[in-house]
Amino acid sequence: MKVQFSLKLFLAFLVFSFIFFLLTSFLTYKTFQTKVEHKNIENFLTKAELFQERVDDFIRKNKTIIETILEDKAVKNSDTLSMEPKLEVLLKSNKDITSLKLIKNSGENIISLYKNENKIEKKELVLSSIIHYYLSSEEIVKNRLFITEPYLLEKKGEITLPLKPLIELVYKTEDKTVFISYDISRLFKSLQLKDVKYLVDKDLNIIYDSTGLNSWSKYYNPSLDIKSIIKGFSNRVFSDSFIVTNTNYLKQIFFNNEHYFTLVDNNKRITYKEFFNRYENSFYNIAFLMFVISFIISMLFTTPLSNINKKLESEKNVLSDSIRKNSLMLNDSLALLDKHVMYVKLDTEFKVLNISSYLSRVTGFEKEELLGQDYTFLLNKNSTKTFNEKVKTVLENAVSWNGELQSIKKIAGDYWVKSNIEPDYNEYGELIGYTDIRTDISDNKRIEKLYNELNYQIEQLNTIFQNANSGIALVDFDGNFKRFNGKFFNLFNYTENEIIEKKIFDLVDAGSIDLLRKVVNEVKEHGSILNIELVFISKNQEEIYLDVSLNLLPDRKNMVMVANSLEDKRKLQELNHNLEFRVAQEVKKNIEKDKIHQEEQIKNAKLTSIGTLAAGITHEINTPLTYLKGNFEMLTMDIEDLEDEDTKNNMLFSCEKMEDAINRIAIIVESMREMSQTSIEAKEKTNIYATLFTSLTMAYNVSKQISKIYLNNKEFTPTNIDKNDFEVFAKVQKQRLEQVWIIIINNALDALKTLKDYEQRELRIDVFSEADEVIVRFSDNAGGVDEKIIDKIFDPFVSSKTHSGMGVGLNIAKKIIDDHKGEILVYNNEVGAVFDVKLKLQE
Repeated sequence: MKVQFSLKLFLAFLVFSFIFFLLTSFLTYKTFQTKVEHKNIENFLTKAELFQERVDDFIRKNKTIIETILEDKAVKNSDTLSMEPKLEVLLKSNKDITSLKLIKNSGENIISLYKNENKIEKKELVLSSIIHYYLSSEEIVKNRLFITEPYLLEKKGEITLPLKPLIELVYKTEDKTVFISYDISRLFKSLQLKDVKYLVDKDLNIIYDSTGLNSWSKYYNPSLDIKSIIKGFSNRVFSDSFIVTNTNYLKQIFFNNEHYFTLVDNNKRITYKEFFNRYENSFYNIAFLMFVISFIISMLFTTPLSNINKKLESEKNVLSDSIRKNSLMLNDSLALLDKHVMYVKLDTEFKVLNISSYLSRVTGFEKEELLGQDYTFLLNKNSTKTFNEKVKTVLENAVSWNGELQSIKKIAGDYWVKSNIEPDYNEYGELIGYTDIRTDISDNKRIEKLYNELNYQIEQLNTIFQNANSGIALVDFDGNFKRFNGKFFNLFNYTENEIIEKKIFDLVDAGSIDLLRKVVNEVKEHGSILNIELVFISKNQEEIYLDVSLNLLPDRKNMVMVANSLEDKRKLQELNHNLEFRVAQEVKKNIEKDKIHQEEQIKNAKLTSIGTLAAGITHEINTPLTYLKGNFEMLTMDIEDLEDEDTKNNMLFSCEKMEDAINRIAIIVESMREMSQTSIEAKEKTNIYATLFTSLTMAYNVSKQISKIYLNNKEFTPTNIDKNDFEVFAKVQKQRLEQVWIIIINNALDALKTLKDYEQRELRIDVFSEADEVIVRFSDNAGGVDEKIIDKIFDPFVSSKTHSGMGVGLNIAKKIIDDHKGEILVYNNEVGAVFDVKLKLQE
């Protein structure tokens, strides 16, 4: 037994040591790999920085050369003879320049020099498409050096050997452009390209490949680019112009903020095998050391752990005996639980599998009645809804739930339970049902309800206390304040913190202290004192007269003080004193109003009689008027037959005046007939312009003596305007609307009388439609309505006239417009009053 346990212990330590060894070696490898990668990145960035410095130096030198050329006086003046020797010297002194061309921006050649085996040749320039492109391209910015992508020199369509890589340096000024072909072979040698894997141009073509297989791929293998070799390569400009991938390092090199080259090098990651091979001996030594340590530790711990194992075996036997005893006790406990605890066993479909006998006694249901029933059978309507909508969702996710549910009893009556429902699982971890352990909390619910009602009553009392119109305070018999509302300390102009430090005796006048003490003693003895007037002193040392009532509380240690300012009482007395006088005034006003109403009714009766009379008169006048018009036409025809021209003309002139008078009589009679027609309360589609024509005709005899009236900017007379000159329709009661126009026109004419000069008087009436409304606007220049009454101008008995008028006309007009679902407005403009009447437009 001992040997077997020692072997197990040794093997356990050995396995643990092996796992620890593997984990440690892996972490060491990762740390080493990270350090190597950081070193490789640092070396690559150093190469890239050197590359960038040499490129920048190259750009700076060549820009200086070009600016020197352009600053030369001969070049500025395009003096070919003077500039040629200087440019030849430049080409001979710079081995890398192969040609120099100076061209006007219009395309005219100034000078073109070519180097051939260190000899300078002057040639006529042939403007190729490339030169044309650079002369016209917006890509070439003036006074800024532009560098093309590298290319190989070709002669007669073939690449020259040895390879000669070139770039074009282009510099444009206001009137000319310099082209320099530059051999970058020496630049590439100085850049030590052998230390990097690839050099890629702007179009992803491989310029340099360290293996020599893919250099200048666009010439030797046009279908091959860097994307074919490096997966995930992108030629975009990165935010830091440097990217590390799993296989490569990428660094971009710029010419004057334009991307032309990308340096690419391998990301040489060390593998675990390489790492192991490098430190192989160390690995073996560490493994042997761990084996020895495991053996020593296992030997050291064998004896004590063996004793512990024996002890555990002994305890296991004791525990088994205990479990058997506890099992018996558990059965007894389950019997007790069945008698004294409410529980329900459910299946996965929430059907009742079993219940305790205690639950059966509480609910009145026999166990057989509940078996197979849905769990909600035990719940009332509200709790059933809660269980189906919320609790089920929680339990179906195999999560326990506890909360309050309202359950039912077989005999009428509900009861509250605190329910704790737990999922049940079998030995395989499968859900087999649920167990609900219940606690009756009906008494708690009743106490909670009483507590809430009590809190609500307290809140009500506090609200009444704080919002009472009287000052209320709780005071002990020594005068100390226990509590008070805001109204109380506001009576004395103190803050809450200031008044709490005072006593009630500190707030009364010196002459009232003894009286207050006597009152307090009376309250202590008799229970209450009501409506005592006392003089108090405010924070500002002003006297305050208060009506005070004191009532003893049930504890007989404190009293309630209610204080009211006597200022309100005095004001009430003053109001009561004046009430009789005001009532008398109102009675007098009502009598006057009744009198005015009676006069108005008499006036309406007279107007009705006048309307009836006018209808009869117009009918009687129409007959002779028709006879007169017919005979007058025959008379005119007879006068036309006269031979004496002077007599005929005089008589025809007189006939025209008579005809005008007859027509005016006819129009007036027609208007009187329309005004006197029996009012039909039903509304009908009516031309609003025609109703204004009728009203103006009736008022014409008065208006022509007072002011000119313009209807839609045309001066009104009954004969020069036709009622159908303008048409805009609304659904109205015609006679009532004409009454409105007459009221407004008469008010305007009364106001215009105040202007002395007739020629200055003017009343304008405009009829127009706007959106879905008909608008009739009356504008006069009589100075406007008094601002004091303009807001009340439509109220009854409000008048702007100083000499006459009862003030009911505009009120009647407003009621008529309101009945038509319209709107009447009044306001003042710069010269007078404006009345706007708005009615619903009828298409």
